[in-house]
Amino acid sequence: MSDTAAPWSPTFFELGSGEYAPPDRIKGQHSWYVRGQNFVTVVSKAGNGEVLSEEPAPDEHLVLVLEGTEVGVAVPGNHVSAAGPSIVVVPAGPAQVTMRRPGDLLRVFSTRGSVAAKAANAATYAVPNPTVASLLPLPETEGAGGLRVIPLSDVAQVPGRLGRIYRSGSLMVNWFAPVNGPRDTDELSPHVHDDFEQASVTVEGDFVHHVRRPWTKRMRDWRPDEHVQLTSPSVTVIPPGNIHTRRWVNRGAHQLIDVFAPPRADFIEQGWVLNQSDYEPTTRE
Repeated sequence: MSDTAAPWSPTFFELGSGEYAPPDRIKGQHSWYVRGQNFVTVVSKAGNGEVLSEEPAPDEHLVLVLEGTEVGVAVPGNHVSAAGPSIVVVPAGPAQVTMRRPGDLLRVFSTRGSVAAKAANAATYAVPNPTVASLLPLPETEGAGGLRVIPLSDVAQVPGRLGRIYRSGSLMVNWFAPVNGPRDTDELSPHVHDDFEQASVTVEGDFVHHVRRPWTKRMRDWRPDEHVQLTSPSVTVIPPGNIHTRRWVNRGAHQLIDVFAPPRADFIEQGWVLNQSDYEPTTRE
């Protein structure tokens, strides 16, 4: 039993229904903004030729192009094309994403920029959560520099390696390969994070998030376990201190993406971050 403060509660956003359902229209983009303390997730649906953009970002951000979607990403002096599944690492500054094939995508920003104010849960972080590790100071130059595309279609599954993990200077994502459900209930993975938040973004299928808040010595802090089922797309933000796991349920394909900020040192130490070499210091003679 702990005598520390109870952890902040998780928050659940089912984006396609209820108060978060997009307007009833045949054509036209719709974006949902959900934040953690250090990251902002932006899930978008858009038609062919539509453009998505934000105020210039002060650091790198990530564009995750889902299966079946194709985009062009332009920054001053450069542009690339990317077909899903792929990740585009976008440098600091202005950027435009143009849909070349209609579909869905996920953009992930740090909260250093103005995009954080658009989040549906922006008010939650008016007072920061003191248990969340802070973003690291921005380096003078980030990563390998420049606009670059990381295709995922040929990334092999390796026994002992967790998912498909990539990073920017401030962010980290784990884009799991699609699986056909349901998940084996004898193979769940309840765990807890001590000092960072996790956003679980589901992009296909139905998921149940199981969350338990540890008891403190103050009974008023105790909360019942939560078992929340969500249909994709959805975003679940899990603050430090919450024991959690998830199940994909029902038939068909299921896919999710975990988001962290700052990049997780434990994943880097395990050698699981597939573009970590872009962020290693270079030796100068």
